[in-house]
Amino acid sequence: MDAVDLPMTGAVGGSGRRLGPSAAGLVASGLEAALRLRVPRLYASTPLVRRLAVEMSVWLGLEERELKLAELCATVRDIGMIALPDAVVAASAGLSPEQWKSINRHPIIGAELLETVPGLEITAPIVRSHHERWDGAGYPDGLAGNAAPRLSRVIATADAFVAIASDRPHRIAADADVAREHIAQLRGTQFDPSTVDALLAVLGSRDPRLAESRPAARAAGQTRPLTLTPTEQRAPGLGAAVRALDRLPVFTPAQERATAAATSGGMVAQDLVGAIEGSAGLVVAVLSAAQHAPGGRGIANVPDAIRLLGGAGVADAISSVPLVPFPWQTIEQALQYQIRVHGQAVARAAQRIAEEVGFPDPDDLIAAALIHDVGKLVVARAQGPGAQVLDERVATPERRVQQERRALRVDHAGLGALLVERWGLPASLAAAVREHHSSASPDEPATLLRLADMVARHSDGHAVDRRLMLELARDSGLTVPALRTVLFDLPQSGSQRRRAEPSPLSRRETDALRQLAGGKVYKEVAAALGVSASTIRSHLHSTYAKLGVEDRAQAVLLATERGWI
Repeated sequence: MDAVDLPMTGAVGGSGRRLGPSAAGLVASGLEAALRLRVPRLYASTPLVRRLAVEMSVWLGLEERELKLAELCATVRDIGMIALPDAVVAASAGLSPEQWKSINRHPIIGAELLETVPGLEITAPIVRSHHERWDGAGYPDGLAGNAAPRLSRVIATADAFVAIASDRPHRIAADADVAREHIAQLRGTQFDPSTVDALLAVLGSRDPRLAESRPAARAAGQTRPLTLTPTEQRAPGLGAAVRALDRLPVFTPAQERATAAATSGGMVAQDLVGAIEGSAGLVVAVLSAAQHAPGGRGIANVPDAIRLLGGAGVADAISSVPLVPFPWQTIEQALQYQIRVHGQAVARAAQRIAEEVGFPDPDDLIAAALIHDVGKLVVARAQGPGAQVLDERVATPERRVQQERRALRVDHAGLGALLVERWGLPASLAAAVREHHSSASPDEPATLLRLADMVARHSDGHAVDRRLMLELARDSGLTVPALRTVLFDLPQSGSQRRRAEPSPLSRRETDALRQLAGGKVYKEVAAALGVSASTIRSHLHSTYAKLGVEDRAQAVLLATERGWI
C-alpha cells in the first residue's frame, strides 16, 4: 500500500526518536506483506475491502485524516491471523468449535500487536472492534451500536460484503448482487444502517431512498459508484439462480392445510407443527418470521417458532409465500416435490437417531433435515434442463457432490447454506446444511444430519456407502444394533406427532417414563437406569404431578401425544 501520513500521538521508536508520518505507513506495509505471505487466501480480499472502506468513508463525509485511517485499518484488520496455528489459518474444511474460538481471537491479537508498534497505536481499538455487530452480538467485546468505533463499523460492513462475494474453502462466492442484497437485509441488525447505506451507494445501488439519505457533504459529487472488476464478481447464472429463490415456493395443498391449522378456533399446536413441517417452504417462512419477532432471534426449530408467533402470526407468515399449484408439471416442480419427500424421510431418521444418541436439540436437527437439500434447486437452475444428473438409485451422495463441484465449483450443500443465510435463518442451521456432506465436519448436528440422510436413502433403496454409514454411526454414538433398528423401522414409521411445547419433565423423569412405556416394571426401570426402585417411584410421582394425571397409563399417553417420549 502507499505510505499513509497520520498525525503521530507522541509515539517513539526503540531509539527514542519519533517516527515520522510516513513511517507508520511503511510499518503497515510491512505488516501487510507479512499477512500476504502467511495467509495468502485471506489477504486476497484486503485490496477490495480497503477500496470499499475508503469510498464508504468519503460518502459518509469523513475528514481526510479519517479516510487515511480507514485505509490503514482495513489493511491491517486481520493482522492477528499471523499468530494463529497453521491448522486454523490453512483449514480447507469446516472448523471445530475450538478452532473457531481461536479464529475469534484474531481481533484481540491484532490490537495487542498494533498497540506495540509506534505510530500505529491509533489503529488498535478500530482493529479490535471490526467484528462487532450493531445489535451487540459480535465479538470480542459484544459492543452495540455506536459503542464500536465508527471506522470499525465501516470496515465490518465492507469486510462482510467482500467475504460473501469471495470464495471460501467450504463454499463458492455469491455474485455482487447477492452479496449486496444480503448486507441490505442485515441493515440495523448486524450492520450500522449508515454504513450499509454507504456501501450500497458506492456500489451503485439504484435504491432511490439512498439518494434522499445521502449526506449533504457528499451531494456535490465527491464520490462515484464503485465498479467491480470481473474477478471480483461471480458467474451471473449461479447468482441469478440464488436470487430467484428469495422465497422458497410451497405446494398449494401444504399451504392450505397449514393455514387451516393456524386459523382454527380450537387450534391444536401439534397439528400446526406437523402442517408447517410438511413443507420446506413453510418451515423457512415461519422461522424467518420468528427471527423478526421480539425474542425470536436465533430460534432454529418450528415448535419454538410457533409458540412465539401464535396461530395468527403463523398465518400471517405463510399468507404470502409463493405457491406451486396442483398438479405440478415442470421439472423444477418435480424436483421440489422430491426434495420435500426426501426431507420428510431424513427428518424422521434424524428424530430417531437423536432419540437413540440423546442429542439435546432434536427439533433443531429436524428443521435442518427438512431444508437440507434446498441447494439442489439452485444447482438445477444454474445447470439448466440439459445438464447431466446422476441417478440417485445407483450413485451415492458423494458421487453427486463430486459432479456438482466439477461443474460449478460448489455443491448443493454450500448453495443451500447460502440460501439459509440469505433468508436470515440462524447460523446453526446454515452450518448444518453446509456441512451435511462434509467428510471432515466436526459439527455434531451436521454429522447426525449426514447420517440421517444416508439412512433415509438406504431405506428408499438408493445407493449409499455402507462403510461410511457405519463410521458415521460410530462417530455419532449410535450402536450397530440401534442403527439396524432405525434402518428397518424407518420406512414403516410414518408421520409422528411433534412436540409443540417444551416438556416439563426432567431428563431422568423422561427416561423413567419412556422405560414404563416400553412395558417395564419399577424394578426393571430402576435396574436399567442404575438407581433404586424408590427413586423411580419418586420420579414418577413427580411426573404425574407435573402432567396433572393420576397413573402411569395416562402419563404415557399424554407424553406420547405431546411428543415428549
